[in-house]
Amino acid sequence: MLYINQLDNRHIRYEHNVENGGVPEERRNVATSGCGLCCMCMVVDHLTTQQLTLAECVQLSYQTGANRMVGTRMFLLGPAAAERYGLEYHATGDITKMLEHLRDGGEAIINVGGDHDDHIGLYSHSGHYILALSYDGSELCILDPSYRENKYEEEGRKGKVRVSFPFTYCVPEDIAADTQNREIPYYLFKRK
Repeated sequence: MLYINQLDNRHIRYEHNVENGGVPEERRNVATSGCGLCCMCMVVDHLTTQQLTLAECVQLSYQTGANRMVGTRMFLLGPAAAERYGLEYHATGDITKMLEHLRDGGEAIINVGGDHDDHIGLYSHSGHYILALSYDGSELCILDPSYRENKYEEEGRKGKVRVSFPFTYCVPEDIAADTQNREIPYYLFKRK
C-alpha cells in the first residue's frame, strides 16, 4: 500500500496562496504544504489501477485553482481527480456518513483544523489533510502524510494515537474534535 510522507518531498516545488501573492520561498514545496496532494496520490493508488505522481498532482492543483489559497483546496482538487481517475466523490460534514463510507470500502481525506479554543490538534497544530483508510467500529486507520517520530507524544496528544507505521489509529471522537472548526472536513472517494 502506497504511503507518501510530504516531509520527504521538499525538492518538489508547490506554489500556493497565489491569490495573495504566494508564500515565502522556503514554504513553496510539498514538504511544507503538500499534505492534500500526498493524500490524493495515495487515494488514486489505493482505489484504482492507475498512479498519480506528486508532480502530476501539483499540476492538477494548478489547473483546478486548488492552490489559490494556502495549501490545497480539496473541494477543487478532489472532484477533478475523481473524474480523471473514475472515482465516486462526495464531501460531507457528517462524521457518521464518513464512517459508513469507510466501512463500505471507500477512503476519506480528512481536513483537520489543528489547535482551536482549548483543543490541541491531534494530527496537526494547524490545518492538515490526513487519509482515513478504514473503520472497524472502534478505531479509524489513518495515514498521516506528515508523520514523524514522537509526533503523538506531545502534550495533549499522548495516548490518543496508536502507531504501527505507516498506519496510525484513533477513535472517531478525536477526529470529530480535530475537525470541529472545519466547514467541510470529509472528502469521500470510492471505486465506481
